[in-house]
Amino acid sequence: MTVLLSLVVLLPLFGAATALILRRRPVQRALSFVTLGMSLVAATSVLVDAWSNDEVNVVRMGGWPGSFAITFVADRLASVMVVIALTVTLLVLLYSVGQKSAGERSAFYHPVYMVMSAGISQAFLAGDLFNLFVAFEILLMASYVLLTLEGSDAQIRSGTTYVVLNVIESMVLVTAVGLIFAATGTVSMAELPARLATLPDGARMGLQLLLLVAFGIKAAVFPLFFWLPDSYPTAPSSVSAVFAGLLTKVGVYCLIRTQTLLFPGELNDLIVVVGALTMALGVLGAISHTDMKRILSFHIVSQIGYMVFGLGIGGTTAIAATIFYLIHHIPVKTSLFLVE
Repeated sequence: MTVLLSLVVLLPLFGAATALILRRRPVQRALSFVTLGMSLVAATSVLVDAWSNDEVNVVRMGGWPGSFAITFVADRLASVMVVIALTVTLLVLLYSVGQKSAGERSAFYHPVYMVMSAGISQAFLAGDLFNLFVAFEILLMASYVLLTLEGSDAQIRSGTTYVVLNVIESMVLVTAVGLIFAATGTVSMAELPARLATLPDGARMGLQLLLLVAFGIKAAVFPLFFWLPDSYPTAPSSVSAVFAGLLTKVGVYCLIRTQTLLFPGELNDLIVVVGALTMALGVLGAISHTDMKRILSFHIVSQIGYMVFGLGIGGTTAIAATIFYLIHHIPVKTSLFLVE
């Protein structure tokens, strides 16, 4: 099972490298379908094992000790998220090939699309904060290329906003990771809860705030959500559909992990307020526009607010509702952007 877990991330990266070398579109399309399909089969096998045997599958790569190893962890939640993500990326790929979009005809579309898929899977499976940071960087590079692939003025402008905000997010996240390692001696999310609990309250709150800001930017919550409705409408439908369905959910997923594993029950009041403001401002933004993609983009912001609000409420029922809405939102919003 450990081999299958590694293949979920490694197969798309191998497919991307091969497609970039070969360049021929029919070969690239075939490689995309084969590698993403094989990754989905591997992820489904991991999911079945996680649910049937109630096991958490762990892979430590690089031969380093636990505190420093590149770790992939597949519990039930992570396995479900990866299977849904790969299913969505595979179906949207089928749509983009069938529609023969301008972006899909580029020699870079399929390699970058597979890299993005690997980054999404890596983010969901990351068992340590540095591995998660690397996944975010992979997503940033791949998503920027896809967003600006056609090279229009609107795409370049919105892509600039997108990359600037996400670079800020990356800087905040790597700062948080460095400070956490300096304070605790580890970045492993299995070891961090016990070590963070020994820190002074002020230090622990500061580290939590840094992670909340970083993941909040990725999730597009108040006040730094404006990059989303500015960038998603300019992308081709197949690209914006994957962005709408998956990229912000990576941020929400990381917020859930942070609040339930590393800092359980802390700063919940602040998270509730941020969630409520995100809900309200997302709706107000939607009703002030007439372009359908921009309306849907603001709706994403509002609906992210509902998820964050539920996370802030805390408790088993609220967290379960947040996860249910998170999973439900992925296929729904992806489909809406494809229909539009």
